[in-house]
Amino acid sequence: MDFKNVVYNAARDGKLRRLKVFLDHRSAEEVLMLVGSKTNGATPLVMACRNGHYQVVEYLVERCNADIEQVGSVVFDGETIEGAPPLWCAAAAGHFPVVKFLVKRGASVNSTTRTNSTPLRAACFDGHFEIVKFLIEEGADIEVSNRHGHTCLMIACYKGHFRIAQYLLTLGANVNRKSVKGNTALHDCAESGS
Repeated sequence: MDFKNVVYNAARDGKLRRLKVFLDHRSAEEVLMLVGSKTNGATPLVMACRNGHYQVVEYLVERCNADIEQVGSVVFDGETIEGAPPLWCAAAAGHFPVVKFLVKRGASVNSTTRTNSTPLRAACFDGHFEIVKFLIEEGADIEVSNRHGHTCLMIACYKGHFRIAQYLLTLGANVNRKSVKGNTALHDCAESGS
């Protein structure tokens, strides 16, 4: 039996009991190997965070000592995101309890994907206002831009997330920053019809 796939599938699907059956009696070294192994480009922790399985995330971090900064590939809206940390996955998917848990356990609020997207930017993209507020309160940098030069303000404007854009502006987000294409947040609002 391929335990790596069993552990991955159980974490992805939120099957805490199954995870415990396969991991609780194994050595610490074997557990670390299994929870750090990638299947389809992602680790069990990355997938549990992506899918919002709080109890599985808690178990993998606290009992199995999974690295909260490990990265993997995940699919969002049909696009594969490479190098996504667990916090980015939870923030993008809107799983606030998982986001809070990871941050309280020491996850970096400014960790990035391969394209330099932060958890804050991911939350801005999908309109998760409470996560945006929390990440900023925990020290997330509102001015980090992705590989295209898009800031959190630009993406909030482009996606029509008025409340988030307004909040970022009250915090002093730079309205004159330009993306690689030379667009500002105002251009992004106009381009998207927001």
